[in-house]
Amino acid sequence: MRMKVAVLGSTGYLGEQILEVLAKRRDFEIVLLSGYSKEKKLIEQAQEFNVPYAFNPRGSKNLWASSSTHLITDYNLLEELILRETEGVFFAASGIEFLDLFWKLLDVSHILWVASKEIIILTGELESYLLKERENLVPLDSEHNALWQMLKGVDREEVSRVYLTASGGAFYEWKSRWDDITPEMALAHPNWKMGAKITVDSANLVNKGLEVIEASCLFGFSFEEIEVVIQRESFIHALVELKDGFSLALLSPPDMRSVIINAISLPKRESNPFQHLDFSQIKSLSFDYPVPERFRGFYLATEAGKKGKGYPALFCGADEALVRAFLSREIAFGEISLLLEKVLEQEIDPPQSLEEVKNIYYRGYQLAKTLIREKESL
Repeated sequence: MRMKVAVLGSTGYLGEQILEVLAKRRDFEIVLLSGYSKEKKLIEQAQEFNVPYAFNPRGSKNLWASSSTHLITDYNLLEELILRETEGVFFAASGIEFLDLFWKLLDVSHILWVASKEIIILTGELESYLLKERENLVPLDSEHNALWQMLKGVDREEVSRVYLTASGGAFYEWKSRWDDITPEMALAHPNWKMGAKITVDSANLVNKGLEVIEASCLFGFSFEEIEVVIQRESFIHALVELKDGFSLALLSPPDMRSVIINAISLPKRESNPFQHLDFSQIKSLSFDYPVPERFRGFYLATEAGKKGKGYPALFCGADEALVRAFLSREIAFGEISLLLEKVLEQEIDPPQSLEEVKNIYYRGYQLAKTLIREKESL
């Protein structure tokens, strides 16, 4: 029996890797793909996998005229199809566009493979410890997937703390001015191949701060129980420190395809046709701790997480706007953290509903845009 799945964000880098893995499996049937800016790629993917439905709210019916795939542009119809036609959904798109859908699916029988930090963080504004008693929610971030695997075999009361690892990004040893960093330089991650937004967030370690918030939302750990260490080689994805002094670590190559295979195979462990660790080639495993103070964005993200009460959503919205502005050369790299700090100075009321959480996210986005315009007028 083949599981029917949807891949949201299939034209992004992670989405492409998900399709690469699913292409080698006979136990999955893709019934829906989604993408936005790369419509021709979405059409090619739909043809390659013989997918009956594709979602693009800005899609051109003329481009799809010769395709056997039915183009969907209405969000309500998308939700209806996913509820009716699928058994599992990959949330591979960044941002919060599919937040409402995730919220609706959270407590139904669908399996949800989630890589979107924003969706987890914004959902966590209303419900903590998302993985508690939920077997249908599977983290797709490499660090959280590693924790998810290790914590399955450990009594929660035996855990002292958990560690997320960070490569340090492209500028861990950078000695020059932050404002000299160009988008091309920020997008050159030393270990991982990822989309533009997450790669920039990794360059200033904002991404790792968001992952700390995400870990708290998923696993229910306090921020005092979550640490971050720099692991430059990116072979160790997370560690669990036990109360008796022993620690568990999960190692694999820095390749998201390994994470995807694990996430769709458990409780079994299936053969991995992609990369495997060659321990004879690992000359050292280096650690550095704590994160250097010059990575201000990391500490701002964790500060937003500790404040809670809507500030994580505000931070996520502002970061989305600021990364876009950096990539379009409207602001300098160093200005991302400076403007994020100003956004966190805002007073907000704690959200009481999903709609209020989304409004705070969009408020953060607009606040950042306003700060960019004010900077340009000086």
